[in-house]
Amino acid sequence: MFRVYINPRAERVLVTSLKIRDKGWALVSTHSTWDKAYRKAVYLANRLDYILEWFLEEQIIEVYKN
Repeated sequence: MFRVYINPRAERVLVTSLKIRDKGWALVSTHSTWDKAYRKAVYLANRLDYILEWFLEEQIIEVYKN
């Protein structure tokens, strides 16, 4: 499961499989695949003009699974 988080104060969007509990991050959505989560995060980052972040290791693992 992949999660999309948003941090309005830092103006960032994060895609991760981790549960983030740091102050400032709010869960926006959850997705069954990396691609769906990434598409949602890109949409939000573009719409809000925020920086998009993700962990490269998670993306690479997901690509090699398929």
